[in-house]
Amino acid sequence: MQVLRSGGGRLLSPPYALPLLAAVLTVATTLDVLAGGSLRRFDAWVFADGLPPRTGAWHLFWRTVVNGGQYWLVGGLTALAALWASRRARDPWLLAGAAVWLVASELVIRAAQIAFGRTPPLSGRDVLFADGYLSYPSGHAANAAACLTMLVALTGASRRRAACAHVLIVGVAVAVVALGYHWPTDALAGWGLGTVLGCAGRALVRERARRRPAPGGARDGAAP
Repeated sequence: MQVLRSGGGRLLSPPYALPLLAAVLTVATTLDVLAGGSLRRFDAWVFADGLPPRTGAWHLFWRTVVNGGQYWLVGGLTALAALWASRRARDPWLLAGAAVWLVASELVIRAAQIAFGRTPPLSGRDVLFADGYLSYPSGHAANAAACLTMLVALTGASRRRAACAHVLIVGVAVAVVALGYHWPTDALAGWGLGTVLGCAGRALVRERARRRPAPGGARDGAAP
């Protein structure tokens, strides 16, 4: 199987530390936000002087970076990567699994936003469970972490490209705060939730790769 491999030709080993760290940070951040703890007070401090200006090179830079979390963009690229990987591996179930993952991950992110109903910095207040508000967790940060992690797995990107993807993931989380779209805890929880979802998708891809026999290889223990 030629896809889903690193630049060195080996399947990437699953870094269990990353999804575990992401899960712990997401839970801890959520508990802090619910309790009005130090992280939530830090949110208020960040925007104590108002929202950042929406003009100039600073705004333009982060406005470009934040597009890495646009679901139609990164989700669309992930879908195309799944189609390519499925055709190359001749495994239609890989495409089906990726499609289910794309829908399910977006539903989880949106469900979390609806459940918390947090107001964004633009509203001038920080309130939870307010109808019509979807600030927590950040959808852009979550989409970037989930879809770019899955994209790396589907394309078998080299370590260098995978590192670039992680830099962009962090960049999107920073961008939503730098632009005044979200509170810092929104971005942190979005990164955490998206990373957990992305690693789950990567595990799905790896499982499909593991089940598929190597070309010309032995099956069921038979001699080559």
